[in-house]
Amino acid sequence: MGVAKRHAIKLLRRSLGLSTGDLDILGRLDGAADGVIRGWAYCPAHAGRRVLVDIFADGVFVAQQLADRPRDDLAAHGFGDGRHGFDIKIPPVLLRGPETRIGVRALAETPFELTATEKRPLLGRRLGRDDYLRATFAGAFRDEAAGDIAAPAEPSLLRATELLFAPTPVSAPAPILGEALCAYLDQNRYKWDLADQFDATISIADREAFLAHYVEFYGRARRPLRIPLSAGDIAFLDEGPTAQDRLAPSRAMRLFAQTPRDASVDARLEAIFRWAAYGAAAFNVEDCLIAPAHEALLRSHEETDARFPLSLFMTRFVDAHPNLRGANLLEESERRATYFAVLLFSARAPHYLRFIPPDWLAAFLTPQAGAAPFDEESRRLFGAGGVDVAHWRAAIETLGYDFGARRYRSRTPAGHRAHSAALPAPGGERVDIQLIGPFSRQLGIADSCRALAAALERLDYSLRLCDFTLDYPNCVRKDATPPPTTLHRAKINILHLNLEELPSAIAYLPDIWSEGRLVGFPYLEMATPHPAQMLGLTLVDELWSASDFTRETLAAHRPTHTVGTSARAVRKKGRAAARALAYAGIARDDEFVFLASCDALSGVYRKNPLGVMRAFLAAFRHEPKVKLVIKTHSVDRVRAPREMDVWRSIRNVVAECERIVLVDRILDDAEQMALIEGADCYVSLHRAEGFGYHMLEAMALETPVIATAYSGNMEFCDDSTAFLAPYRLVPVGPGEYPRMRGDQRWAEPDHTGAVAAMRAVFHDRAAREAKVAAARLLAETRFSTDAFAQRLDARIKEIMRRGALR
Repeated sequence: MGVAKRHAIKLLRRSLGLSTGDLDILGRLDGAADGVIRGWAYCPAHAGRRVLVDIFADGVFVAQQLADRPRDDLAAHGFGDGRHGFDIKIPPVLLRGPETRIGVRALAETPFELTATEKRPLLGRRLGRDDYLRATFAGAFRDEAAGDIAAPAEPSLLRATELLFAPTPVSAPAPILGEALCAYLDQNRYKWDLADQFDATISIADREAFLAHYVEFYGRARRPLRIPLSAGDIAFLDEGPTAQDRLAPSRAMRLFAQTPRDASVDARLEAIFRWAAYGAAAFNVEDCLIAPAHEALLRSHEETDARFPLSLFMTRFVDAHPNLRGANLLEESERRATYFAVLLFSARAPHYLRFIPPDWLAAFLTPQAGAAPFDEESRRLFGAGGVDVAHWRAAIETLGYDFGARRYRSRTPAGHRAHSAALPAPGGERVDIQLIGPFSRQLGIADSCRALAAALERLDYSLRLCDFTLDYPNCVRKDATPPPTTLHRAKINILHLNLEELPSAIAYLPDIWSEGRLVGFPYLEMATPHPAQMLGLTLVDELWSASDFTRETLAAHRPTHTVGTSARAVRKKGRAAARALAYAGIARDDEFVFLASCDALSGVYRKNPLGVMRAFLAAFRHEPKVKLVIKTHSVDRVRAPREMDVWRSIRNVVAECERIVLVDRILDDAEQMALIEGADCYVSLHRAEGFGYHMLEAMALETPVIATAYSGNMEFCDDSTAFLAPYRLVPVGPGEYPRMRGDQRWAEPDHTGAVAAMRAVFHDRAAREAKVAAARLLAETRFSTDAFAQRLDARIKEIMRRGALR
C-alpha cells in the first residue's frame, strides 16, 4: 500500500472517528431518502474485494447488496479502483413509512454498522452462520400476511399495455444494421431529448448504447418499478452464452458489469454468479436480464445420491458470504441448513429461487412424515416462533414473484416486460367515471384536474378520483388533501395528463384500460405534436380538449372533442383588501401594478417574462408609480443551462430597477387569487400556452388582461375581453423548449404592440372597464362549473348512447 493511499485512509478514519489501527472494513452511510440507501464499504487489506452490505428498516432485514458501484470520490482518494459504493432502492412494501429508521451492516466475520456520524462503527462479536441468520432475520416476516395472494391482471386484458411494444408511431428512415425501437422506448428517447444522441437503427453498437443508457439511467431512476422492455430487447440483452460456450458473458453483463476477458473458468463463473446474485438486482432487471443459459448453469449440481444437493449458485453464495462459509457440506444437516439460509435470502431476492434445484426445493418445502424440512430448520434456528412456509411464501409473492410459475409476474402474454403486468387488476363494482391526474401537484394541469372533478361531481354519475404524479416533479400542494392513488374499474377512464406522460400511466398502473372507454385530456402548447407525444395519441380511444387550438392540432390523429373547462371559483376580496394581503412591502396603494406569473419549471422562453420586462420598461420609462411584479416559483430547480441564463438576466434587471419586483415562492390559492385581484393588469406575453388559467382567473376577478393573441388562451381572449398583443410565428430555437423539433413554430409577441397594450391599459380607463365587464361575463357564463358540467354531460351521454364501452 502506497504512502499516499495510507495517508488517505488515515485521514478518512480520523474523519469517521476511527482509530488508526487495522480494521477489516471502512465505510459510510451517505444517505437514506425516499427508500434509496447510498453509501460505501471498502476492505483496505483486500482492495479488489467487494463488501456485502445488509440493509435493515426499523431493525428488519430488507435487502442485501454488493458494494461495487463506481465512485469517483473513492477512486480519487486511492480506495482501490473506486468501485466500492452501494445504491439500493427499497420497495415501499418493505418500508414502514417515511420515518423508517435505516440501518446498514457491512459484512465480515465481525460485521460493522455503517453510520453517517463521526462515531466509530459498532464492532460486534464474530458471528457464525446460525448467529448471523438469527441476528439478520429475527422478525423479518412478522408483518407478512399468509392469506390469499392477489392475482395479477388476466393476460387477455393487457391490451393497452401490449400497445407500448408496437412499432414506434414516429416515422424514421429504414434501419441500417441496427433495429427500430418499440413505441415506448422510442417515446422515451424523444421525451428525454436523446434522439440526437442515440439512434438504435444505425448499428448493433448504437442499439447497445441506447439500451445501456435506458436501463442504467432511466431504469435506476424508476426503481423499484419495472421499466418496459420488449421481448426482442430482452432477448438481445441476454445474448452471449451458447450451447458451445455457456460461460460467455451475456450482452447485459458486458454493458452493466465488469466481465473478465480471456479469464479462467473460475473467474468467468464468478462473474456470472455476481451478476445473477447482485448485479442484475442493482439495476432492477433480475426478473429478465439473467440469460436463460446462465440460469440453467447456476441451477445445475453434481449428480449424486445425496439428499439436498447444492447447486452451483448455492455453493458460490455461501462461499462468498463471510458469515455462511466454512460448513462441511458433505453432511446432509449442513446442506439442509444451507438450503434454509438461501431460502431466507430468497424472501428478499426471489430470483434466487430460480437457481435452486426445483425437485429438491419442492422436497424441502413439503411435509415428509411430519414437518417439512423448512419448518424443522426454522424451529432449530428460531425456536417455536420461527417463520413458517406460508409466511415465507407470502413475503415472496408480495414482491411480485409468482411462486407457482417460478418467475416474476412482470411479463405480458407476448413476453414483453411491463410493471403493469405484475399488478392485480382492481376488482369490485365499476364506477361510471374515473378521473386520473396530478391532483396533488402545484401546476396548471393540477388546477385543471380539480376543475374537471368539480364539474363531474355536479353530474349524476358515480365518480372516482385518483392522484397520479409519476412524471410531475413539481412541488406538492399543501393546502388540500389529494385524492387516493388506488384505482377502481370504470366505464370511462379519463387520463388528465399531457400526452408525453400518458404512456407512463399505461406502463406503471394496473390494467384498467381493457374494459370501458379510455379518454385522454391533454393540453398542447404547440400546433404540431412532438414525436414524444405520438405514442400517447395511439393509446386512447378519444381525446377531450379545453380549447379548439388543441382540438385542431390533434383531430387528425384521434377523435377529439372540445369540452372546454372552467375557471376556479373565486371569492372577490375587493381590490384594497387583496392589495393589502398580497402586495404588502411590494407596492403601495397608489401604484399601478402589472402582474406576470409563471412556474419556472414550465419554461422561461415559453412564458417569456423577459419579454414582459422589456415591454414594461419601454412603455413606462419615466412613470415612477408604475410597477411590474414577476411571480414565479422553483427557479432554484431549473437545470437547463439556457433557461438558467435567462433567470440570471431577470435577476440582474430586478437588481437594477426598483420598479420591477421578482417574487419566487409558492403561494396558496387564497394568496394567488389576491395577487391577481390586487393587480391593476395581468400580462401574459407567452409564445405558446396550453390554456392560460391565470388569465381566465384574472377575468373572473375583474383584472384587465394583456395576452399574446395565440394558442390555447384564444378560447376566451378576443378584442372584447382582452388587450391582445399581435405576433408573428417563428421557429422554436434550440434549448428554448423541452420537446423541440425542427419544424415547430410559436408566437413571437410584437414588442411595439405589447408596449401599446400596456400604455392603453394604463391610460384608457374606458377601454379597460369595457373589456373587464365583457371578460367577467364570459368567465361567469361559458367558463362556469355548471356550463362545463353541461358540456361534459353531453359528451358522456353520447358515449353511453353509442355503446362505445368495451
